[in-house]
Amino acid sequence: MNNDTAKTKVSICGCGWLGLPLAAHLVSLGYEVWGSRRSLNDAQPLEDKGIRAIELTLPAGLRGNEQLEAFLATDVMVVNIPPGRHSGAAAQFRSNVEELLKSAKLAGCKRVVFVSTTAVYGAVQGQVTEVVQPEPETESAQAHAWLEQYLQDNWQDDAVVLRLGGLIGPGRHPVRYLAGRKGIESGHTKVNLIHLDDCIQAISQIIGHWPAEHVLHLAAPSHPTRVEYYTKMAELAALPFPEFVTGEDKVDDSKWIDASATCRLLGLDLRYPDLMAVEPELANRDGE
Repeated sequence: MNNDTAKTKVSICGCGWLGLPLAAHLVSLGYEVWGSRRSLNDAQPLEDKGIRAIELTLPAGLRGNEQLEAFLATDVMVVNIPPGRHSGAAAQFRSNVEELLKSAKLAGCKRVVFVSTTAVYGAVQGQVTEVVQPEPETESAQAHAWLEQYLQDNWQDDAVVLRLGGLIGPGRHPVRYLAGRKGIESGHTKVNLIHLDDCIQAISQIIGHWPAEHVLHLAAPSHPTRVEYYTKMAELAALPFPEFVTGEDKVDDSKWIDASATCRLLGLDLRYPDLMAVEPELANRDGE
């Protein structure tokens, strides 16, 4: 622990699959960490990990709540809120996060890290660096892109956007849903995935060493095709092999996220750079 870390307060909005281990890691580094969950019962276990827990359900109650105002009055707020899947979820997500960011600014929040998604690139083909302009297609991707621009317009250098590729890690892996399926399309497109531990490392580096660039993204540097990757993962996990449509034209220029500039900027040495060597973790880790 250093003095700067001990004096820095970090509030994590959304202590779920990514936010909870991130919060616990930041506590281990000596930060004062606050975290939110949607119900008090869910929030209470955070205290056992040294996290100051609050109940937060968006969009209600952002003002007039002393505990919530203390949560928002922070050195760095990490916004890690996934949109729902129901009809109208993307619009509600955009509205909720916009209101949260406005309230945070009023409360005196100094900086924001917004966890976004590489889905904002849409159907962009070939190598994708951080300077490539988003072309969002889905409602969720469009909402994320809108919020990214809102942050750049209203928070400027005090906001960092981190676009994450597909997430893998404890209890979370797409092979679980593809195993044994038949007739899967787009087998020759490349995968763009990143492990939970590398996401935590990246966000920790952003908080500890605020970067000069403010739009970053993260994916492992290996990009096997979906056929190669999910067949291998099914083998490693002893699951039925997925069957992909045969006879499709190979898509050699499919999108692949080049995160080398982000890794250099943050001084990252990814723990899981070779996706083909990472066995799927189908169960959660102890204590999570």
